[in-house]
Amino acid sequence: MQRALAGLFCLLMVGCATPEFRAAKSDCAPDAYARYPVVNVNTIVTRYHPIQVPSGQTHCTTTRVGNTAHTTCIPLMRTDFFPYPQAAVVDTNEAARDSAMNACAAQLCLQRYGNTECKP
Repeated sequence: MQRALAGLFCLLMVGCATPEFRAAKSDCAPDAYARYPVVNVNTIVTRYHPIQVPSGQTHCTTTRVGNTAHTTCIPLMRTDFFPYPQAAVVDTNEAARDSAMNACAAQLCLQRYGNTECKP
């Protein structure tokens, strides 16, 4: 869960970053990769598969034809997420490397633009 939150945070940081911040981050990349090289490890991770399951509620409609009524009920469905294990290759240094690149980029931005976001 923590790794997923870290990944989401990094995506948000990159998605909202200015082009200048991304340039500063790319300037920091060689040093970060030297300090935290890619270390791929085979591991088992938990993935989630969405499935539709009955919610326990039904939606009924009644049609009348003359003296008779015909009621049809269908179950209402909800999405549930089924966990399952999956083999995956994980870079164990990715979080530390991204953190180092973001910190370095913030320092470069502070030197170049006077703020940590590289906003001109």
